[in-house]
Formats: sequence, C-alpha cells, structure tokens
Amino acid sequence: MWQCPLCKLPLSGEGPWRCDKGHSFDVSRNGYVNLLPVQKKKSKQPGDNKAMIAARQHFHQQQGFLPLMQKMASLAASYLPSDALTMLDAGCGEGTYLSWMQAQLEKSGKSVVAAGSDISKSAVDIASRQYKNAQFVVASSFDLPVESASIDLLLQVFAPGDDETLARVLKKEGILLHVAPGPDHLMALKQVAYATPRQHAIPPQQRNGLCLSHRERLGFSIDLRDADMTMALVNMTPFTWKFSDEQRAALVQNMTSVHADFILSVWQKVPRVPL
Repeated sequence: MWQCPLCKLPLSGEGPWRCDKGHSFDVSRNGYVNLLPVQKKKSKQPGDNKAMIAARQHFHQQQGFLPLMQKMASLAASYLPSDALTMLDAGCGEGTYLSWMQAQLEKSGKSVVAAGSDISKSAVDIASRQYKNAQFVVASSFDLPVESASIDLLLQVFAPGDDETLARVLKKEGILLHVAPGPDHLMALKQVAYATPRQHAIPPQQRNGLCLSHRERLGFSIDLRDADMTMALVNMTPFTWKFSDEQRAALVQNMTSVHADFILSVWQKVPRVPL
C-alpha cells in the first residue's frame, strides 16, 4: 500500500520501512511513520496545532457529529459490496472518522485494512496512540505516498487534496467519500466571528480524474450539553482566532445548540480510455 515519498518504490519492513533504493523511514514509538520529507514541508509545523486537535478530539468524544458519521458509514456500505476493503483517510486528523468507519464496516461483516494520513505530526501522533487497529503516517494529501490503485474507500473529510493524486490511489471500483461544510454550517458561530458572514460555497460538480456518483445535503442540530463541549466546538473551527475573550465567554454561557450543515459526495474514478 505505501510507497517511498522520495522515489515512489514500494515500502516494506517489520522495523524501519525501506524501499529497494535504500531510503529508510523509522517507525515511531507510538507506531506511526513520518513520510513527509523535510524538503516538502512548507512550514516547520504544518497542519493543525495541538490546541485545535485537542478541541476536536473532545468534541468528537461527545459525538457531536454522530449523524454525519452514521450517514458516511451507510453511504460507504451501499457503494462497496466487497467483504474485504482497504480504507484510507487522507487528512485524518486525530483519527475519529477513520476509526468510526472501520468499526461500522466491520460490524456489517466486512474485513477492513484501515490507514490514515495527515500533514500534522501532532494529529497523527494522537491518532496512532488512540487507534491501534489502523496504520497512520505523516504525509501530504497533495503527494500521497500510496501505491496506485490500492484503495477501495478513500475518505476526504474537511481536508484539502490534489484530485489527480486522490484518483490515482483509488482502485477501479473504489470510491472517494468527500465531506464539506454546507452553506449554513455553524452559521451561529460565523455570525459572531464576522461582521458580514458568508455562506460556504457548494463543492464543485467536476474534479480531475473523478466523476460524481451521488451527492446529498445533511443538516441537524447539535445539542451543546455543557460548557466544555461548547468551548471545544469554538476552538476546533477554522475561525476560532476571530473570537475575543468576551465573545468566547458569551458563547459558552449562552449557546445551547447550533446547526450543522454538510454536503456529502461520492466520487468514482474516471475510466482510462485506451489510446
């Protein structure tokens, strides 16, 4: 499944991962492997910071997005009848979506080889410590160190990525399950953060190397049970830095629910036309 980020040859090994050209990548104490070469980093610590990751982890532990994860699992099961699957979450964060999908698919009788990648080393470290049934790597979704045509189910949840790279790693009958914020997602928070909040744009209906098979919109109310859950939601959003201390305090004290809005899309690989 994995390939060398330097020469693109397959990686293998019980200890350090190695390719036939001798490139070697150590397995960390917590089990993940760093496949993001320093020359491909755009900053010293790319990706989400520890505070945002911790907030997201706490929020997911309260099952704030449970209806979304249930819908993701049902869509994947309907498109993938095979009993043996290889699944990759490209932009896995702290691993919640990957772990949930693996558990639900296995409950339905499927055998799942699960893996996650993220550009944030902190996120991958947390994921690797929490979820021992999956392999995690530090890697960019714009240059996935994954062998071509090796993935049955590819997850892309609120994460950027290169279309051609994502299409390359999919098997012929595989699917990319993409989740993006819908127009009204967390609008109550945006109205506090911005003077003139804008709706999220609907994702495009065309992507390089992929064809759209299904799209639906999912909305639901999130019951913010306590101050800790509200603060976690505030701190995990990309506009968290817009809030003043006074605004944060007011949100925690007064907000008891918020509307979630998502666009779920199922993409399949465009067949190659013989020359």
